Amino acid sequence: MALAPDGRSNHRRRGQERGHAAVAPPYANRALILACVLAFVFRLPPESFAFVPAYFFGTVELAGPLPTAALWRGLFGHVLIHGDIVHLASNMLVLWLLGDVVEREVGHVRYLLLFLAGTVAGALTEGLLAADRMAPLIGASAAICALMGAFLWLRPTCGLLTRRWLRRMVQGVIVVFALLNAAMTLMPPADVSPLAEVGWGAHAGGLAAGLLLGPLVRRRGRAVAAGIA
Repeated sequence: MALAPDGRSNHRRRGQERGHAAVAPPYANRALILACVLAFVFRLPPESFAFVPAYFFGTVELAGPLPTAALWRGLFGHVLIHGDIVHLASNMLVLWLLGDVVEREVGHVRYLLLFLAGTVAGALTEGLLAADRMAPLIGASAAICALMGAFLWLRPTCGLLTRRWLRRMVQGVIVVFALLNAAMTLMPPADVSPLAEVGWGAHAGGLAAGLLLGPLVRRRGRAVAAGIA
């Protein structure tokens, strides 16, 4: 293999010039997936980790926020809890497909901050919009929605989604989902509908967090990909 004057192979040098610098595996995303699976397998108690909006915002009978460990544990820990195997599998599939891409583009630390921002924003938005503030919120959907919002700003530099048509298709699906979610948030389904069990407000909060933070993580992602930082 021919070497460039600085000792690097021509192939590697050309790859870096195009912005395809080597990136670390998505350790943080894989760790989050593993944590969610283990929480399901070992039956982590939902009553201890679910986010209950009433504990944070209060009700007529209950003052909030309650200064208890359970409140703050639920604010962050509800992402670990899933209602059934379908809920877990669907969330983990999207988290694996999308989270790996986002983490490779923005780096481990910014990925985790984005995930946590979506987690908190989703919980608080659901709490503000929920008709029943005693209804517990569980699942990683809000955090995943934050990744969706951020992905709309990204142009991946590695993997399948570097293909423009595939990236556009995924972004189109995200936009359609966001529009559907907005409709469900503004016009909530009837209580007897299975759709009423979905945390549409949490999705909206996560998407908003991702869209707001997307430009910031995008700049970092481009710098890393170009080997600048």
